[in-house]
Amino acid sequence: MIWFCVAAVATIGAFAGLQFWHADRIFSGVHVAGVPVGGETRAAALLHLHRELAPYPLAPIFLEYEGRQWALGTDLLTPQVDLEDAVNRAYSVGREGGLVERALNQWQAIIGQATIWPEVTVSEGTVRQVVGSAAAQVRRPSRAGLEVGNYSLPPQQGLDVDIAATAQLILSQAASGRSGTVPLQTFSTSPPQSPPAEATDASGSSTLALPQPIVLRHEASGIGFALDAALLERIMPSGDPQSLNEEALRIVVAGWARQVSYPAQDARLRFDDTSGQLEVLQPSQGGQRLNVDLTVEAVRRALVTEQRTADLPVIAVQPAVDSERLNELGIRELIASGTTYFKGSSATRVYNIEVAAEKFVGAVIPPGGIFSFNSTIEAVSGANGFEDSAIIWGDRTAIGIGGGVCQVSTTVFRAALAAGFPLLERHNHGYVVSWYGEPGFDATIYTPYVDFRFLNDTDAHLLVQPVVDTVDGILSFRFYGTKPDREVELSEAEYKDIKEPGDPVYQEDATLESGQIRQVEWAKEGMTATVIRTVTENGVSREDRIVSVYRPWNAMFLYGPGTVIPGVTDRDEETAAASGQEGSEEAQDE
Repeated sequence: MIWFCVAAVATIGAFAGLQFWHADRIFSGVHVAGVPVGGETRAAALLHLHRELAPYPLAPIFLEYEGRQWALGTDLLTPQVDLEDAVNRAYSVGREGGLVERALNQWQAIIGQATIWPEVTVSEGTVRQVVGSAAAQVRRPSRAGLEVGNYSLPPQQGLDVDIAATAQLILSQAASGRSGTVPLQTFSTSPPQSPPAEATDASGSSTLALPQPIVLRHEASGIGFALDAALLERIMPSGDPQSLNEEALRIVVAGWARQVSYPAQDARLRFDDTSGQLEVLQPSQGGQRLNVDLTVEAVRRALVTEQRTADLPVIAVQPAVDSERLNELGIRELIASGTTYFKGSSATRVYNIEVAAEKFVGAVIPPGGIFSFNSTIEAVSGANGFEDSAIIWGDRTAIGIGGGVCQVSTTVFRAALAAGFPLLERHNHGYVVSWYGEPGFDATIYTPYVDFRFLNDTDAHLLVQPVVDTVDGILSFRFYGTKPDREVELSEAEYKDIKEPGDPVYQEDATLESGQIRQVEWAKEGMTATVIRTVTENGVSREDRIVSVYRPWNAMFLYGPGTVIPGVTDRDEETAAASGQEGSEEAQDE
């Protein structure tokens, strides 16, 4: 019995120790796409996966037609992989459900039975381009019957490829994550018909006025579209090119553009401080677009000439950050950095800081480009990976989505401040927040309305690289590029217009017991903080006045029903509420 108790205590202790050690780490034994990430923080796991799975080893897909095969691998399909979502799902292993379910999932992870497969997507535009290349090799034009001397050539059916249908089959196969063979979807085209007898005059000339189809094709990719007789009649009712309804034609061409066009994908990079070299986390991918104006002009020319075919003006779009031209980016050294501290934050606040910081991993701003915090993190919502934590809402701190995100925006702001970049948009918090230390050096955001933006005014690309230390509670942002010949000086913050907070605010809380009082807000002075930044470059100096206006913040206490608070509970609720500061429409992260 004693040994049983000792064993039970040891087991419980080991289990508790396991939970403590994995408090901010993925449980040991968990894999993502075969890569072990157990024991790593989410930020470390994401970086690990970027290194191991770039490019992502997509299961090969084979396109087949009558014994011919085309291998479609990672190099052709350039899949996009949501590693961030995979890391978050890996982190949730062993953390969902009841105690028994969590323990079982943790054990399955330890014995190697917990593998997360990331969601993989392939651009439809890329697939269409690949199918078009194969289609160009099998297409066969149709032919009308011909009489050549004493020989008669029968009509011949043509062969064409349904690019859209084939592309959908490839996309479905890629989404399954398994290797497979996809048949090339083809169809027959009828040979041209001679005008019927009743449609010719005595000389044999056709009396029909049906417009002949116009075919536009991009030879390199095999992508093509046609304006058939029925469609031409709709956009050119009288049959006269002068009656062309250009607006209707543009609607048709815009539909083609949506099918053909897809954006370029910038490379995501990492700077290795030890080697001084750039590493590619995610390779770039070229895009393409259909030039609508040139397409309309090509149709117009075809209508007034005998030529019924024209080139489809599909234009290649180059990525702004090209992984094939790393040496031309100018990313060679550390320019500046910013640091803030969050030790003591709640688990959900730390989680949101990690999620927000991870979205900046590998981000690059081209020369003359604008950094937008909101554009990078997109929506601060549960669907985008954020959780409930403390946020500033009006005149109090409340629980809402995304608490902790402003720790990240404040850190980026400090790096941009130190680098001397022109600030395009920056807002301070409504009141002094203790997490950010000295007032005047914070930046709040509220998607999509309140943003933090700055201009990369250097001649080189700028790499934004976050570093999250969840053990010591340190967040840093490092900017890499080519350091400009400038000096940046920051003054001490000057504080004026000091305003004392008002009387404490008391509010009844039905979840508390009678006689119980709990403080949820602490009083803070209001003030105006001014920081002067002097940037000297090429012998010319400029001064940036960074002014932050903070309102005073009252202490707030919650009390249980029936609690007697002299001078408070003997007033009516409306008077008690009026003793607090006025609310506002802002809702910002703490």
